Amino acid sequence: MAGSNMGKILFANLSTGELRVEEPEESLYRDYLGGYGIGARLLYSRMRPGTDPLGPDNILGFAAGPLTGTPALFGNRYTVFAKSPLTGGWGDANSGGDFGPALKFAGFDAVLVSGASSRPVYLLIDSGKPSLKDAGHLWGKDSNETEDILREEVGKKIQVACIGPSGEKLSHISCVMNNKGRAAGRSGLGAVMGAKKLKAIVAKGSLPVQVADSAGFAAVRKEALKTLAGPAYDRNKKYGTCAVTGPSTRSGDAPVKNWGGIGVRDVPSAIEAITGDTVTAYEAKKYACWRCPVACGGVMTALDKDYQLEAGAHKPEYETLAAFGPMCLNDNVESMIVANDICNRFGLDTISAGATIAFAIECYENGLIDKRDTGGIELTWGNHRSMIAMLDKLARREGFGDLLADGVKIAAAKIGKNAADFAIHIGGQELPMHDAKLGEYLYPTYHYDATPARHTQAFGDTHVLNAAGLCLFGGFMGNNPYISRYLAAATGWEYSPEELKQVNGRIHNIRHAFNLREGLNPRERAFPDRGLGRPPQEEGPLAGKTVDVAGRTARYLADSGWDLATFKPLKQTLLEQGLDDVAEDLWD
Repeated sequence: MAGSNMGKILFANLSTGELRVEEPEESLYRDYLGGYGIGARLLYSRMRPGTDPLGPDNILGFAAGPLTGTPALFGNRYTVFAKSPLTGGWGDANSGGDFGPALKFAGFDAVLVSGASSRPVYLLIDSGKPSLKDAGHLWGKDSNETEDILREEVGKKIQVACIGPSGEKLSHISCVMNNKGRAAGRSGLGAVMGAKKLKAIVAKGSLPVQVADSAGFAAVRKEALKTLAGPAYDRNKKYGTCAVTGPSTRSGDAPVKNWGGIGVRDVPSAIEAITGDTVTAYEAKKYACWRCPVACGGVMTALDKDYQLEAGAHKPEYETLAAFGPMCLNDNVESMIVANDICNRFGLDTISAGATIAFAIECYENGLIDKRDTGGIELTWGNHRSMIAMLDKLARREGFGDLLADGVKIAAAKIGKNAADFAIHIGGQELPMHDAKLGEYLYPTYHYDATPARHTQAFGDTHVLNAAGLCLFGGFMGNNPYISRYLAAATGWEYSPEELKQVNGRIHNIRHAFNLREGLNPRERAFPDRGLGRPPQEEGPLAGKTVDVAGRTARYLADSGWDLATFKPLKQTLLEQGLDDVAEDLWD
C-alpha cells in the first residue's frame, strides 16, 4: 500500500495460537483512517452482539494511525479498543509515548486479538514476524518490572504495551501501560487483556514508514512548527497540564469533594498547593513522547519527606492531580505523586481510581461503611495517608479494595443502602475532572458519546485526530489546521473539509451503532445530578449554574445526524456516510 500506512493488520487468536496477517482494502484506510476508526469498523463487522467483555470472543485491538510514526507534529498516538467491561459497550483508550510508532516500525498498522490463552503469554512482533511467547515469569509483575524484564530478554530497542497486576485481576478500571507512565487509561481495557492472559505486546523493528510526498510533508511540518508559540505552548512546555490544577480548583472546573463541594470553600489550600511550580519542584527531567516538540511530561526525583519513593516515577498530570487532590480534599502533592506511581505500576486509570477513592470516603463519612469494613483505614476527607493505603488495596484487590476495584457503580451496588447517591458515573464510567456546569460543551459528550464520561471527545474533529494518530494537545497549540495537508502528504489522498467531516461522522456513528446493537441507548443513561447543578450550588464560582440539558442535547443530536426521538443515527445520515449495512441493521 502506498503512503504512510503499512498495509497490514495482524490477527492473533490466543485460543488456537493462530497468527494471521491481512492486507485490507485501501478503502478501509481511506474511509476510517486508523486507530479506533478502523477498529470500530472491524469490530462491528466481525464481533457478535452480546459478547462477554471478559470472554474469549471479545476482540481487543491496538491500532496506530496514518500519521503515527511520520514527521507530523504530535504524530505518536495509538488506540486500544474492545467491548468494555466497565460500560458493557464500545470501549477505547488513547495513549502516547513510543509504542504507537514502534508498532508501525514492526510492520503493522494494527493488531486484533481474539480468544483467550490457557496460560500467560506475550505477543512479540519482530520486523513483521509475530510469535507468542510464554509470560508465566511476567505474571504478577508490575508494568515497570515487565518492561525492564522484556528489555533484558528481547533487546533494548523494543517498545512494550502491557498490563500490571490490576489488569491480571480483571479490575474493571484497569488500563494498558507503555513507557512506564503513558496509559491507555479509560474503558477498563486492561481487564480485557488480563482475561485473555495476554501480559504484553512487544514491538521491535525499524521498518520505514514511507510518506507519499516527502518534500511536501517537510514543507507542511516546517510551516506548522512556526505556529508553536504562545501561552498554551509555553505553559505546556514548562509544566505540562499540572499547571492548571490550582486555577481549575478555583474556577470550578475541577470537581471537589466527590462532585459535592466547592473549591474556594472546601479546599482553598489546594489552590495554592497544587500548581505547576509545586509539582515540577519534584521533577528531575522532562519526558517527551516520540519526537514531540513540547515534552509536557516529566520524571520525578526521589521522595524522602512525607513519603518514601525512588526516583523515576512519572509526573502526575491534571486529571490525576484533580482526582487525588480536590476530589478527596487533599492538598499533599507528594501523595499525588505516589498515587500516580501506584496506578502506573499496577495499571489503573487514574481518573476512575481517584473517583472511586473519593466515593469510598464519602460512604465512610456518611456511615455506610466503617473501619470494620476498611480494615482499620479511616477514610476521611483530606486524609492523604488513608487515601494511599486504600488505593494500594484497590490496586491489589485486597480487603475492601477488592470491592472498589471495579469502579463506583459496582461498588455502590455491593455496599447497598444509599451508596448509589455517591457513585458519580455515567453508564458505569466515572466522570473526568472537568465540570460541565462550567464548560457546558462537555455535557453532551459526557452523556451521549459511545464511551461516556470522556472529556477528550468534546471537540468537533476529535475522531479524525484520534484515528489519524495525532495528540489532541497539539490541536490546542495550532496543529489542527494542517491535518488535511499532513494526510495528503502522508497517504497521497486529498481530503476536502467536507470529506474529513464525513470521516469524523462515520467513526462517530459506527461507534454509536455498536452500542445500539448491544441494546445500549444513551437516551436511557442517567447523568448524576451533581454534574448538572441539580440543585445549583449556592456559593462559589458556579453558584446558580445548571446545565441546559435540553438545548445541548438537541444541538448534539442535530450535529450528529441522529433521530430526535430514538437517538438512532438517521438512515439518510448513515447512507450518506457509506454505512449501508449499519442503516440496514438499525432501520430495516
